[in-house]
Amino acid sequence: MVHTPQKSRPLASADAMERIWLLWRISIHVLVTLLSAVVFVRDGFSWPLAAFIVTYAAGRWVPVKQLWVLAVLVLWVVLLMDATSAGFLAFALYFMVINTLRPALAVPSVGVIAGIAVYGLGRHNGWSIGGVVGPIVGALVACVLGYGFLQLRRESYARVAASRQAGEADERARLAGEIHDTIAQGLSSIQMLLHSAERRVTEHQIDDPDLLRELRLARNTAADNVLEARQIIAALQPQPLVGTQLPVALARVVASSPQGQAIAFATDGQPRQLPEDVEAALMRVTQSLVSNVVRHAHATRAQVTLTYLPDQVSVDVVDNGVGFDYDAQVQRAVRRKSGAEGILGVRTRVAKLGGDVHVETAPGQGCGVSVMIPTSQERDTDRGAKHE
Repeated sequence: MVHTPQKSRPLASADAMERIWLLWRISIHVLVTLLSAVVFVRDGFSWPLAAFIVTYAAGRWVPVKQLWVLAVLVLWVVLLMDATSAGFLAFALYFMVINTLRPALAVPSVGVIAGIAVYGLGRHNGWSIGGVVGPIVGALVACVLGYGFLQLRRESYARVAASRQAGEADERARLAGEIHDTIAQGLSSIQMLLHSAERRVTEHQIDDPDLLRELRLARNTAADNVLEARQIIAALQPQPLVGTQLPVALARVVASSPQGQAIAFATDGQPRQLPEDVEAALMRVTQSLVSNVVRHAHATRAQVTLTYLPDQVSVDVVDNGVGFDYDAQVQRAVRRKSGAEGILGVRTRVAKLGGDVHVETAPGQGCGVSVMIPTSQERDTDRGAKHE
């Protein structure tokens, strides 16, 4: 079924804001044109005026806007030396600079333009309070209006992004529900039927080892696919992790696993709000490691620990299962795309956040995986995941 939702209010608001933004830019061009016409009427034609108009009009095709702004301002200064009315153009140039340059450059540039305008008006018309106060007040008004409008535009786009994320979350939840109601339930039914068939073969003592082996293989395959479907459902469902909800979410991951009673969960340290990408990575990593314990470890006990440290957070998953030769398993996984894909996927995900993965395991000695992710704002994303 194709869903065609109506345009939401934030999206409609963004369209309106985009139209206002277009009108805002057009109004600046119109203002420059009108003030240039005033200069032409009052001071007559001049080559600096013509060069100023042509350079300003060419701004659309100049890739480096900073150079374009510099050229326009230089030509305006040259024009101001001869044309008495060129000082009026300062008000339009304020908005041009605010719209084009980032604040760190725009604000000083507006101040320079105001100072030059004050000097030009004083040079041509004599010094007066109006000639000094006028350009300064105009600069302040332009900054308030210009940056107020830019802030309003940013907030509008932020609301659009939030609305889009909410829509994506709803769609992911819908897909998760449909997968659960169809594929996952169907696989569970197939698994139950195969288990029943296997039991009947055993009870009737049918002497067909190949049939029994194939039934068990089919049942195990169905069980693995059910687990994979549940992981897909968990990945699709939105995870609103805010503040101290991360420990609750990880505890739910552990408790909902097929071996939930044999896997303990603990938290160490004071829970706190983490960056969104760190929380999402911890969720996916824990799901993958718990899945590995369930599917491959053959463990009777396991422990998942979430630890909050001052500058990092870690998840440790330890089991008393069969263990494995990690290096050999990684090599086989690289060659055949199988085996330790879960651990390799964890390492890849954690490395993107500048974290480390340590693996301690050996055949017959269980397995311990420690995932550490820095929580500071600046992460060293060039660090690779390590294992021992």
